[in-house]
Amino acid sequence: MESDLNTLEFDAIRRTLARECASPYGQEAARNLEPAPGVQVGRAFQAAVTAARDGLEKGDGPKLEELPDVRAALRQASQDGASPLNGMALRNLVTVIQSGEYLARNLDSRPELYAGDPADLTAASDLVDELDAAVDTMGKVRSQASEELDRLHGEVAEKREELNQAVKKKLKDKKLAPDLVEPNTEHYSGPRRVLAIKNEAAGAIKGVRREALSRGRGIMVEPMEWIPLNNRLEQLAKEIDAEERRVLKAVTETVGGRRDQLRQLLDAITWIDLALGAGRLSLKIDGTAPALAEKPRLELREACHPALVAEHKNGGGAPVPLSVGLDPDHPMVLITGPNTGGKTVAVKTIGLLATMAFCGLHIPAAEGSVIGAYHRILVDIGDPQSILHHVSTFAGHVEVLKQILAEADEHTLVLMDEMGTGTDPEEGAALAMSVLEELADRGVQGVFTTHLSPLKGFADQHPAMVNANMAFDFERIQPTYRLHVGEAGASLGLVVAERNGLSEPLLKRARGHLEELRPGATSERKDR
Repeated sequence: MESDLNTLEFDAIRRTLARECASPYGQEAARNLEPAPGVQVGRAFQAAVTAARDGLEKGDGPKLEELPDVRAALRQASQDGASPLNGMALRNLVTVIQSGEYLARNLDSRPELYAGDPADLTAASDLVDELDAAVDTMGKVRSQASEELDRLHGEVAEKREELNQAVKKKLKDKKLAPDLVEPNTEHYSGPRRVLAIKNEAAGAIKGVRREALSRGRGIMVEPMEWIPLNNRLEQLAKEIDAEERRVLKAVTETVGGRRDQLRQLLDAITWIDLALGAGRLSLKIDGTAPALAEKPRLELREACHPALVAEHKNGGGAPVPLSVGLDPDHPMVLITGPNTGGKTVAVKTIGLLATMAFCGLHIPAAEGSVIGAYHRILVDIGDPQSILHHVSTFAGHVEVLKQILAEADEHTLVLMDEMGTGTDPEEGAALAMSVLEELADRGVQGVFTTHLSPLKGFADQHPAMVNANMAFDFERIQPTYRLHVGEAGASLGLVVAERNGLSEPLLKRARGHLEELRPGATSERKDR
């Protein structure tokens, strides 16, 4: 299925949608978006997209800010004997939980924005107080996170004050003053408070030499009377570190115990973020919500390819919309017309919009468009020739055709471009007729393009098929890119060649040869 989606260039829609999402959860969901498993899920997400767009247009919908990714932290906390989460990981959880609370408040005015239980967004809200009591906004464990931490920090304050007093007393020694380096600066060797003494005076102070000052300016000496205080402060730092780790481990275990609720929260945020992104995408492509039908059916009204809509908004030409319908009574459409006339774009547009619709996305089409519940879209568009595997264009098409015939049924939408090409035209037409008959017998719905004239007559006679053509402006000698359903079109190879500058003498001889091969063919242009 992924290869078919790639052929339809659905990945470009995924990438665009991912850029419209705020969180890593919505962005990942967008990059992996696939058609919904059922009509009800598709309708539910479509309703969410509609609600999101309504909020964007009215300016009163939720706006989700960028969120941290807590999935790795949640996996860590869910393991037996998990190592403690760090403070920032816990703080990130607070941010995510509070975002869920914010979204839950917005569901009061737009309940369609989330198809699940709104309680999913607030089920872990009571964790905020516990997490906030453990770590501050910078992710540092609070000094009051436990009674023991409070006691230890209290003793640290006492010992630091004692040490400060000892330092002040030392600095008041007038005999010592001339030997000090930068006496107004606090000096530390690691965590230990020291004095900076000139090299020649280092022996005048009773204490422990710790390390030299930079650029040979002197040496750090820890006076003997400071050693017990420095020792105790160093020990307290170790005890605080151990107690902080114990606090983090306890909170981590609490988080792990709430993993199911936190995962529900992330799923809910993912859904809403994806819907908000899809709402923004809808605005960019002038999207509407097509009706999603229970049974296979397609009716596109004034539909355009999203890329062409975006190009137009960036200053390009206006896209030409197409309208086409498929249903059990008229399940197949055969499109003919000149090269560069838009046949391939038309087929890709049909397949891409059908895919988008059953992902729950809006599509650039007029109100009243309908997309039915196709179980799968099978595609043969483009040149499947493989240089590496020495497979010809025709052989490549045959390989794709085998896959389509192996899987196509009455719940399948089949899209095939340039049927019968790559081999003898008569043999290609015969094979294409056989394939179309087989697909029709299975009740398959589909859109097909061809240049082969015999297929036009075949489609006229087959009850399951309808001819269509890409119109051509003969006055301007250029395609209009407008799809007309109900009448076959001409390939107009010589007309296109004329438009692209081939010499008139050469074209005149070509028309003569064409008249010999197919009497009356050269009057096609005059009749139109």
